[in-house]
Amino acid sequence: MKSNNMIENEQTDNFYDLRGKGLSINELRKEKNFISYLKLLKTFSKRYTLLISVNNTPCGPYFTQETAAEIMDLGLNINLFNRFRYAYAAVIDAGELLMECMSPSPADTVEWQNCIGECNVEIFSSGWNANKNPNTATLCIDGKDYAPNLRGFNFVLFDSVTKTILDSCCFDTYDSHFNCHRPSEKIEALKDYKKNHPDVTVVCFNMPNFPKENLSIIETFITQNSLSIGLIMNNLEKHVFALNKYFTNKEDITEVLSPPKSYLDIYGIRRFEDTHGKYVNTSNGIRITTSQPQEYKRSIFILGGCTIFGVGSSDNGTIASQLQSLLNKHMEELGFIVHNYGYYLSDLTGLATGEEFLILNSLPTKPGDIILFPFEQTEGFPFFDLSTAATRPHNYGEVFFDMMHYTEDGNCLIADKIFDCLNHHDFFSRMTENEYFIPTNQSKLKQKYAGLNNSDLDKLEKYKNILYEFYDSLFYIRIGAIVMNCNPFTLGHRYLIEQALLQCDHLMIFLVQEDKSIFSFNDRLKLVDEGTSDLKNVTVIPSGNFIISSLTFSEYFNKAELQDRIIDSSLDLTLFACEIAPCLNISVRFAGEEPFDNVTRQYNDAMRAVLPQYGIEFIEIPRRESGGIAISASRVRRLIEEKNFDVLPSLVPATTFEYLKKRFMIEEV
Repeated sequence: MKSNNMIENEQTDNFYDLRGKGLSINELRKEKNFISYLKLLKTFSKRYTLLISVNNTPCGPYFTQETAAEIMDLGLNINLFNRFRYAYAAVIDAGELLMECMSPSPADTVEWQNCIGECNVEIFSSGWNANKNPNTATLCIDGKDYAPNLRGFNFVLFDSVTKTILDSCCFDTYDSHFNCHRPSEKIEALKDYKKNHPDVTVVCFNMPNFPKENLSIIETFITQNSLSIGLIMNNLEKHVFALNKYFTNKEDITEVLSPPKSYLDIYGIRRFEDTHGKYVNTSNGIRITTSQPQEYKRSIFILGGCTIFGVGSSDNGTIASQLQSLLNKHMEELGFIVHNYGYYLSDLTGLATGEEFLILNSLPTKPGDIILFPFEQTEGFPFFDLSTAATRPHNYGEVFFDMMHYTEDGNCLIADKIFDCLNHHDFFSRMTENEYFIPTNQSKLKQKYAGLNNSDLDKLEKYKNILYEFYDSLFYIRIGAIVMNCNPFTLGHRYLIEQALLQCDHLMIFLVQEDKSIFSFNDRLKLVDEGTSDLKNVTVIPSGNFIISSLTFSEYFNKAELQDRIIDSSLDLTLFACEIAPCLNISVRFAGEEPFDNVTRQYNDAMRAVLPQYGIEFIEIPRRESGGIAISASRVRRLIEEKNFDVLPSLVPATTFEYLKKRFMIEEV
């Protein structure tokens, strides 16, 4: 179906859906029970492509022979019972097992690369003890990794024909509950938080990766021995020298590597018991941040796992404390205080159960505050990419003490980078007296589009959210757009679509939704869907109230009376460039040349002038002709009015002609 996840009708809020043998894909996306999920996958993998990669281990103490049999029932051959920490990967395409492989030993990895349809697929799996890239699962399609990359089974189900991700999730088959994790759920939780806290700035960032080249002696040792906290604690004399710079004896090192006692409060949020140690101290449920000012105006909350908490570091050496020191030194007059909301668990279940989002929603924020959140790049949120910050050369000394955790010098590097990014992008100085840090989205839109009322703005946000959700399922480099009325759909429209597809990876067709044409919106939508059903990478979506509508460009619906007038389409084009196109990462808009209509010709000229100012290319495509005359919908309507039906089959697709025959009682021609 052409309009995946798109609105079918604004009044009824119906959505198109993807289906597999009578089962809605939404059933799969909502399923959190591992065995039930496998049973659903068995159906969908017969139609679509299923990718599997194991991170850390396929099994654990709660993984039974029966569980292994359920997995094999997908059409797999390898029994994974008792294969603790082995690497494993598999691919099933339309019911055919293309690849299945388990590593010879826990120390080995599984890698696979091939083309499925027009998609290049790369898979990697390793167990915890692998010498390279430990604890990793990747499922890459055309260069983008869709695996959650958490412990257990990572699944990606996708349609290789339409290039649509249908589901991405991970089940932690080591944990007793086989917890389910979906990146899409976390993204929605983050967006919900932002919606409920519009005056708090959430900044996402990623942590520096362990370097792959130009390693120091210590980094080489860490890599060769696949060092983890567990290995260090088991042999402090051999493995701990990266921490000797900061701590003088085993007791001190044991203290900074050991998690304080924690508990879940009555709201299910993890808190620390008060701890009074030489280097590690917790109070009021969180870790102490040193050098906090007694009086402050705004807060910065740092949220995340053990690296944010500061495993391996003293209170002074955590990222939060070092960021506080930088603020005290350079921004004292602005009155910032930093709070460390890192949590520290002895296993990975916290990531699977989404503890960070429970903590996020419990933060005591106020307007103007900033939250720093280690999370993937997400549409609508500032993002700092620190992934290459630890690549040498740098002057921070030894950044890592094992494959995943940072020394105090490493925390210094991260704090410096975060401070520089916040300062460079002006996050510190935007707040003025009696003003929120950032105006709400609606207040910003009011200032920009004075002609829109609150109801219009609410509809705009709703429409944009639908586009955002749909864009999450795409993975294209160049996305183009056409706005069409199709009154009715002709071979000229079809030709324009075909020519546009040659110049982009995916084409969005925004169909003018207002019912001010001879043919109703629902009929026009049906004709476009049917007339493009054989084309790949085309999505048809209603234009809503904000693309060629009475609200944004009323002249379009009175073109006959305005042929000698100069029209103003600036609101329509600005809304498209600033609000609609960014939701779908649209980089090019197409239109057909206009030899007849002066209003449409002016609109094309305005697109040519306005869109490039916002980084959107405009391409005008010559019209297809029939009998030496450009094909147009107005020509088709005129022929119908004149009851001159003989020429229609040369101007419209067969699907449109069949519709016209039934509607206007046209005899066979």
